[in-house]
Amino acid sequence: MQRFHRFRFVLLLLAIPLAAVSFGQEAAESDTGETPSSESMAAYLLKDLNEREQSAYKRYERALATEDVHSIKTDLQSIVDGYEALISAAPNYVAAFISYGMMLHRIGERIPSNAMLIRADQIDPYHAIVKNQLGNYQAEEGNYPEAMGFYQMAIDLRPDEPLYHYQLGNLLFSYKNFFIDDKLFLPEGIDLEIQNRFRKAAMLAPAHLPYRIRYAQSFFDIARPNWEAALEEWQQLVNFVESPEEKQMMQLYMAKTRFEMGHHAAAQKIIKGIDEPSLEHSKDILLKQINAKHPR
Repeated sequence: MQRFHRFRFVLLLLAIPLAAVSFGQEAAESDTGETPSSESMAAYLLKDLNEREQSAYKRYERALATEDVHSIKTDLQSIVDGYEALISAAPNYVAAFISYGMMLHRIGERIPSNAMLIRADQIDPYHAIVKNQLGNYQAEEGNYPEAMGFYQMAIDLRPDEPLYHYQLGNLLFSYKNFFIDDKLFLPEGIDLEIQNRFRKAAMLAPAHLPYRIRYAQSFFDIARPNWEAALEEWQQLVNFVESPEEKQMMQLYMAKTRFEMGHHAAAQKIIKGIDEPSLEHSKDILLKQINAKHPR
C-alpha cells in the first residue's frame, strides 16, 4: 500500500484526477463459464488492462489535437489503480510488473517505472526486455557503465533481437569519450564495437531501414573506416529504398563516401544528378569541401 500511495502522489503532481477502481467488480469468468484459476485470472486481468491502456493512449492522442485531455485522465488513473490491485493480488506475476513498468515509463513516470522493472527482474532475471529498459533508465540517469551492462545482458538473453544491439551501439557512440576517458575502451576498440553493434542490428533486421542507414552512417563515425565497404552499403541502400527523395539522399551519402575516398570527380558527378530541394544545403556543403581540395 505504501507504494500505491506514493505513486498516487506522483499522479497528483501531474494533475491527473484520482479515481478508485475495484478489481473485485471486474472479476470475469472464462469462456466456459467457470471461474478461472488465480494464475489465469491474473493473465486475464492483465490482458484487460493492456487493452484499456492502448485504447486510452489512442484517445489521448486524439484529445491532444483538441486540447481536451481531461476526458481520459480518469481512465488513465483507473488503469494505474488496476495495475496496483493486480500486483498486490499477484505479487510474483512478472508480466504484470513488466507491463506496469512500461506503462509508467510511457506516461513519464520514470522512477516508479524503474521500481516496477527492478521488481520484475528480482522475480525473474531472464527477461531481456526488462534488462533493456533498466539499461535505458541508467543511461537517462547518466550511469553509462551500468547501462552498458544491462544492454549486454539483454543481448546475452536475446542475441537475435536487433533493438538491443542498436541500443548498445548508440550508447557507446553517444558517450564514446566517456568510455575512453574512463578507460573502459581503447579508441580503436570502441570504434570496432560501435560498428559491430550497428552491423548486427542491420543484419538481424535487413528490412528495417533506420538500422541499415545507421550502420552505413557508422563508417563516418570511426577513425579508420573501410570506405569500400561503406560505398557498397550505400549502393545497396540506393537500390533498397523506393521513393525518389530517399534514393537521392542515399546517393548524396555515396557522394560523400566517394569524397572521403579521394574520388572527387566521381563525387561531383553523383551530386549533379541530385535535385531534391531538401538536400540542397547538404549538397552545397559537400561541393564546398570538394572545391576546397581543388581550388580554381
